[in-house]
This record gives sequence, structure tokens and C-alpha cells, in this order.
Amino acid sequence: MAPAGPRSGDAIFASVERVNAELFTLTYGAIVRQLLTDLEEVEEVNKQLDQMGYNIGIRLIDEFLAKSNVSRCVDFKETAETIAKVSMKAEVTWIRDVLRGDDAFELQVKLLKQVPEEYPYKDDE
Repeated sequence: MAPAGPRSGDAIFASVERVNAELFTLTYGAIVRQLLTDLEEVEEVNKQLDQMGYNIGIRLIDEFLAKSNVSRCVDFKETAETIAKVSMKAEVTWIRDVLRGDDAFELQVKLLKQVPEEYPYKDDE
């Protein structure tokens, strides 16, 4: 049997559980508030939030790769383009690239389509 090809972004998005944006915002706000209370230094809070964001990003990409059947990417550029094309409705433009002699990697992501939020329940009922 031939291996399955990559699933489209629409197919992947349809099969993923979603979280209400308001719940996410309230949860994130509570985390930031607790970090400010515990650490008291804004710089330390920013370091913790940066690390948390990095860890969340790694887990999201791992889940995306596991569910999408995308083949292994060979470099950072291919990874960014694959994620943008398959997972998000986005277009990636490379601005700066260390491999071309620039001092840093820089890419621009343009959102092509915003997916409306779906609620799992109705407030009226």
C-alpha cells in the first residue's frame, strides 16, 4: 500500500479540537497575572512567557507533523513554508536569510484567510 500524502490544511483543521477564544484569553491573562505575583520582576515574567511560548510552539508543530503526514523538512525555510501552506492559510516571504549572507533569518507571514470561530454550544439554549 502506498504511503498517504500530506493532508490539506482544511482536512487537518476540521479534525482538530478547538478552544473558545474568550476562554483562552482569560486563561492566558490569569497565567500572566500569577507570574507577575510570583516573580515580581517584569523581565523575569517575559522570560517565563517566552519559554512557555517556545514550548507550546514545539508541541503544536509536533502535533501538526503527526497528524498531517508531511514528510521530514530538510531546513528551516522548508519547515516554515510547509507549515504556512498546509496548516495555516498563509503566505511566507523570506526577507533575510543567513545562508544568503544576511545577519539573521527573517520571514514575513501574510494571513490569506481567517477562519471564523466556532462555538461548541449555543448561549440561547
